[in-house]
Amino acid sequence: MGMIKLPENSIKFFEDHCNEIFESGNLAEGKWNEEVAKWCSHYTGSEDSLAFNSNGAGLFTILRLLKRYRSKKTIFLQSNTMYGVKTIALSSGLELKGFVNCSLDFLMPTLIQVRDFIETLEEPKSSVFLLTHIGGWINPEIKEISELCDKKGVTLVEDCAHSLGSVLNNSHSGLYGIAGVYSLYSTKAIPVGEGGLMVTNDKELYEMSKKFIMYDRFDQEIDVGINLRMSEINALLSYSVLKETDSIIKNKYEIAKQYIDICKEKGINFINPRIGQQVSNLYKFILLAKSDEELVKLQSLETKTSPVYDYSLGQDIQEIALRHFCLPIWYMQDNNITLQVIDELKQINF
Repeated sequence: MGMIKLPENSIKFFEDHCNEIFESGNLAEGKWNEEVAKWCSHYTGSEDSLAFNSNGAGLFTILRLLKRYRSKKTIFLQSNTMYGVKTIALSSGLELKGFVNCSLDFLMPTLIQVRDFIETLEEPKSSVFLLTHIGGWINPEIKEISELCDKKGVTLVEDCAHSLGSVLNNSHSGLYGIAGVYSLYSTKAIPVGEGGLMVTNDKELYEMSKKFIMYDRFDQEIDVGINLRMSEINALLSYSVLKETDSIIKNKYEIAKQYIDICKEKGINFINPRIGQQVSNLYKFILLAKSDEELVKLQSLETKTSPVYDYSLGQDIQEIALRHFCLPIWYMQDNNITLQVIDELKQINF
């Protein structure tokens, strides 16, 4: 339906600097990896940041190190997340204990749902909760969930694949738990193609992660590791796009305002990108069908994108996979697509 577009400033910056890499011969572990990490730390307020070749690589690194050096044995996930999160968890060597139910309101688990799951664990202090922020929103109860995990001895790790640029109470995702990892995949809110950014305030974990992604071939102090680094070409492209993050999100809000106006006029339920102290990055614009009548009407929409996930890893008690719909909202989206969506929404009557 659409094409992923990059800001012209990003393309120009990349073109202006790519020859520097070829002339220097530093195709890996060079200046631009450092610049990406510096940008991420400054933007999010994290003490440390590290670039990976993907979001999954960053999450795997964290989980593998928690198992090897922090005595973690088990892990649990939320039911509404990508299947790849499950494979990453299992690949880390941690035992998967199950999935936390999620709520339709934000497509994420509530504090009560997390609490109820933790109560089923025999040894919560040996467990990791890999929480996923969904659709561009930070879990609205992440602070309370973090406090609960601390109290129970559960290590919280944040999958921030969808939430680069999102804020809650003026704080970025990724820093409520021990660490978080953003995604720069081509369909994400800030698209580069591939790439992941880890943020953490845990200095020891950061130092071990740096060693892990280069096999610790110099110091030879840790005995696990894989090459999961970002190349310099990828890092330059990443930096070129990242520095335009705010302008990309601003452009999406111009589209979102048109959707919000018609949804309010027609009484269509949607997840508000600005609610309370929450500011979404608008990775997705999500409609909710809370009644069967709404479900039938929204299923008639022709101009829409794929749902966040059309499946559930665990129980889907509130039918999240069925009852949410995503409208196209891309950077520099063709206005004809936006107008087509608005025209279809105008035809909906309850």
